[in-house]
Amino acid sequence: MTADTHLIDHPDALPAVARRLAEATMLAIDCESDGLHHWKSRLCVLQCALPDGEVFIFDTLALPLREALGEVLGAAGPVKILHDLYFDAWLLRGAGITLGRVVDTSVHARFLGLRETGLATLLSQRLGVALDKKFQQYDWAKRPLDDGLRAYLAGDVRHLHDLHRELDADARARLIADEVVEETGYALRRALRDADDERLPYAKVKGRHALDAAGRAVLRRLAAERETLAEARDLPSGRVLSNAALVDIARRRPHSLERMKSMVLGGLRDEEALGGWIAAVRSGEADGDVPPDERHYFECERTGMDGTLRRRREVALQKWRAETAAARGIDVQVVLPGHCLEAIAGAEVRSPDDLRCIDGLGEARVARDGDAITACLSAA
Repeated sequence: MTADTHLIDHPDALPAVARRLAEATMLAIDCESDGLHHWKSRLCVLQCALPDGEVFIFDTLALPLREALGEVLGAAGPVKILHDLYFDAWLLRGAGITLGRVVDTSVHARFLGLRETGLATLLSQRLGVALDKKFQQYDWAKRPLDDGLRAYLAGDVRHLHDLHRELDADARARLIADEVVEETGYALRRALRDADDERLPYAKVKGRHALDAAGRAVLRRLAAERETLAEARDLPSGRVLSNAALVDIARRRPHSLERMKSMVLGGLRDEEALGGWIAAVRSGEADGDVPPDERHYFECERTGMDGTLRRRREVALQKWRAETAAARGIDVQVVLPGHCLEAIAGAEVRSPDDLRCIDGLGEARVARDGDAITACLSAA
């Protein structure tokens, strides 16, 4: 660990450091949690790097971070550089801090059409910097944070300023900076929405819409049992039982230990857990359906559009996007991100003005390509 890396683990040190960070033009930040090892993810460490490479590592388990750094990390503070901001924004929101004014080197890399966009690969290829990722799955709730851990933490942020300068210059040279900014804003909004999603755990499981009434009742019981076991054993819910297994069991509804054991691959399969899964299946079958006030969780969004027509529109948009990207010499995601393409295909679009409601599309794309997109949909 170098002398320009500082561990901040006492509240008395926070005010002076917060003032220094607030005065910076840009900060590179990264967050670490204990979510791979425990029932509920906690913000355990926050790293901040100044443009000159000086790094501050905050022991967030010992500090009132929201009071000290909430404004610095929010929309009123300096620009924050992150790599793949979704998890960091989600984790900070859970700690009461709303991340704002951000740039994302991962978005830059994707929109530049780079094949590999992981931080270690980008730093190696663009800056010749080698990151040791041996602590990538470490339990960051453990203390103390020794020199080796601090050196690892500092490495994740120390070079982000240089990486951002390189990638941002490339994006500007290729005239795609506006699209990068729009996609970064979309990623941040999505992370904050997901962090605020207060639906019951089972109401977020992918594949739930295909279940019949008894199946969704079983899913509800299984998810409740999973949370009970996860809390009791202090394990991440996904390690207790995966979402895919939840849906599969809710669909097939096994009653025997052997059948259940064969379906709980990668989850808890001891006698107590298997008994709990079988009991949840039987309770769900007895319920017959979820309570009436929870049935809206299983309603698919209805656009009033025929599925075949929607698919035709998707294919037409994909073809237009590929041709446009080739003509401009840019990545297809710059022309039209996948999430925008899906949203447009299912939307009522009669004029370019109707495209302004598509989250993440942005005014620049509407102004440049609104007529072409509208014509493409009409032809489909």
